[in-house]
Amino acid sequence: MIARVRAFIFSFQTKLVLALTAVIILALFLAGSVFVVRTRNERRSQALDRVAAASPAIYQQALYALLPQEQNERPFADTIDALAKEQDVRILLISNMVLDADGSGGATAVVNHDTGGQLNGASIQLPPSTNTDVQRGFIAWQPSGDVEHNLTFVAASSGFVTTRGRDLPFRIVLVVKTDTIASAWVGVLPGLGLAALFALPFAALAALVLARQVAHPVRRLTAASEAMARGDFDQRVELDRDDEVGRLARSFSTMAAHVGRRDAQMRGLLANVSHDLKTPMTSITGYAQALTDDTAEPADVKRIGNVIRGEAEHVNAILADLLYLGEIDAGEVITRREDVPLETVLERSLRHIEPQAKARDVVIRTQLAPDAVLRQVDPDKVERALTNVLENAAKFAPEGGSIEVRGWCENGAAPRRVRCAVTNSGSSIPAEDLPRVFDRFFRGDRARRTAAGSGLGLAITKQLVELNAGTVEAENAASGGVTFTLSLPG
Repeated sequence: MIARVRAFIFSFQTKLVLALTAVIILALFLAGSVFVVRTRNERRSQALDRVAAASPAIYQQALYALLPQEQNERPFADTIDALAKEQDVRILLISNMVLDADGSGGATAVVNHDTGGQLNGASIQLPPSTNTDVQRGFIAWQPSGDVEHNLTFVAASSGFVTTRGRDLPFRIVLVVKTDTIASAWVGVLPGLGLAALFALPFAALAALVLARQVAHPVRRLTAASEAMARGDFDQRVELDRDDEVGRLARSFSTMAAHVGRRDAQMRGLLANVSHDLKTPMTSITGYAQALTDDTAEPADVKRIGNVIRGEAEHVNAILADLLYLGEIDAGEVITRREDVPLETVLERSLRHIEPQAKARDVVIRTQLAPDAVLRQVDPDKVERALTNVLENAAKFAPEGGSIEVRGWCENGAAPRRVRCAVTNSGSSIPAEDLPRVFDRFFRGDRARRTAAGSGLGLAITKQLVELNAGTVEAENAASGGVTFTLSLPG
């Protein structure tokens, strides 16, 4: 039970659902952040506009508070404090302004009275007024130094206030407390929470549907791959999808088919190698036992030695062909490229099979076109491939039979190709066996199975021809026998 719960928690589907839900939450957070920033700026602008709208009344009442004591018996500081409370604004009275030495128009002043009670006696910096400030009637700036940074100062852009023909010894500065990000978030969180309350369930449901769409084929691929790991290569994952998952499923099915074929070939190869090596090794062991036990007649010793030698050469031929096929499969065979006439390659190949053909009284006839020239091929590899085909033809031609070799260039072929056909007289190959003649260790009828050879010659031929960008095919000749046709760059 614990294992199943753990598998569910750490499953691909669960991770997809959590990832998509996290994306939704992140989107809500980013939207809230943008809203907070915009709201914060809007609140600051609204606060400034409210203070600017209230400033004429504040200035008027402040001037009234400065009238002679008989007209206004209330102390001036108490009047300013009451005014600040009434207008819901903080008021600073500043004096002793000293212009900045750099000529910018800014000034430094001392706070005589602060209705907030925090800046009494402190020095503040006033920025110079711009044309925009003059047009709107006030300047606004953020304080510097040790003053709180969430405050905005607002002052009339016209300078000191004048009443009854004389300058008053102070200037009024209004203070607006700007909302911080934290306070703005506090205002936004209820709305975001309500949005999340409705959005997250739908987002989780959509994420679950999407995750199932992606995870289901992944689970099928996982099950198929686990079956392949157990040795069951008959696995196909069919998905009617054109996306990456569908292409992955098709690639997996193709891979499984290839692996299954290679596994079957490998099993067949091992079985065939074991069978083909068992017979000669049995002969070698038996005759060697006869020699060591002194049971062989002295007149038979030479014959027994020849048999052992022949069987050993047969085993060595099989092992050499297996090693060469292994090198080809591993891509370790080095090839060179050059142009060479087909006639030159054929002459070298014929020299290899002449003794075998003469021993069986097989006649070889050749007919080559003078323009049959191979382009950018490895002559040695082509020679070995052609020799294997000729040896196979000579091996299965009847005594006194014939082998015909024809070479020509295909007319109108692009790119140009040179074809070489080798036909032997004798029996044909059953139609159902023709596609398999290039398989390793394949032999068809009983006569062919008892013929000498490693059973790897045609498999090596196919590999070598393909290394030279060519093809090879087999078909039964109309007059009897079999025709092998090599097609190479020309």
